Amino acid sequence: MLVFSLAVCVLAWAPWLDNEEIHDRVLREKGWIDGTIRPVENIIASDDALRDMIEYSRSHVVTDVILIRDYNVKWAPFGRWVASCEGAYYVTFWGDMALDKHQLPTGFRALALRQA
Repeated sequence: MLVFSLAVCVLAWAPWLDNEEIHDRVLREKGWIDGTIRPVENIIASDDALRDMIEYSRSHVVTDVILIRDYNVKWAPFGRWVASCEGAYYVTFWGDMALDKHQLPTGFRALALRQA
C-alpha cells in the first residue's frame, strides 16, 4: 500500500517534466494556432510600438515573429498547465498535450480555470 501511494504521489508530482522544455514545445507547436506568436507583417502598429514588440519578443528568445503574450507553466496534478491569455494547454506526465481547457475532464477544467 505504501509503495502504491508513493507511486501515485510521484506520478502526480511528475518531477521529470522540464518546465522550460514544455514551454518551448507548446510555443513551437501551438503558438501559431492560438495567436500567441504572429508574423511581423500581420501586426498593425506604429513604428515605435512595433519596435517595442520586437524587443519584447527578442528578450524572450523569439526571433522573426512577434510574441503577443508569453506562456506561463504551472504545476498541475499528473502534469503541467501551460497558459497565456491567448491559449491554455494541459501537458500530461507522459508528454501528451490536450488541445485546450475545454477538452479536459471536469475536475481538471475547474483547476485550470483557477490557475489561469
